[in-house]
Amino acid sequence: MTLNWHPYQHWRMVREMVEVLVIFGLVGWVCLTLLESLSRQPFFPALVAAAVLCPVFSIRDYRHLRQTRQLYGMSLKRDPIPPERFYWIAQRTRLRRTYLFFGILSALAWVNTAVLPASSAADLPSIVGWLNAFVGILTLSRVISAATLFFNASQWFDAMSPRIVGLLRQAMYKLSDNYEYLAPKRRDPEKEKVY
Repeated sequence: MTLNWHPYQHWRMVREMVEVLVIFGLVGWVCLTLLESLSRQPFFPALVAAAVLCPVFSIRDYRHLRQTRQLYGMSLKRDPIPPERFYWIAQRTRLRRTYLFFGILSALAWVNTAVLPASSAADLPSIVGWLNAFVGILTLSRVISAATLFFNASQWFDAMSPRIVGLLRQAMYKLSDNYEYLAPKRRDPEKEKVY
């Protein structure tokens, strides 16, 4: 069995590989330039602290929010039952308000951190800057955890929500005619009649 290999295909493949390498190189250069310019700022230690602490606090807060918002079934990897669907209507608006409110607080705290830099000095503006950075870290963690829980819970109840996901799924369905992109969930009638 012989393969017909045309020189044009080889050069096309090389050209596409070079394009991908150029794109990755450009994105990497932009990221390094941004990090280099941020490292010169006096509030850079606060950004490093946020990069380390925010994921830890967000994971802890995500678990806490999932329990307080009565979304226990998400951790059990099962379909939602009617009481959870009933609670979700109220919890959805609360979660949305939570991440919007804490998002505004986080933005204000990080602006204050930039104005009063949280540097390594031990003077009053630096201490106030570190307090602002700490508030920024806590509020950003709450924003991340609440937004993640909102997205995951929305997907748990309805594969077509949040709205942007539904629009993307409909676009993929129209492009491919694959019904699985619409991801309908069928409810078990036996579970429904208990409630």
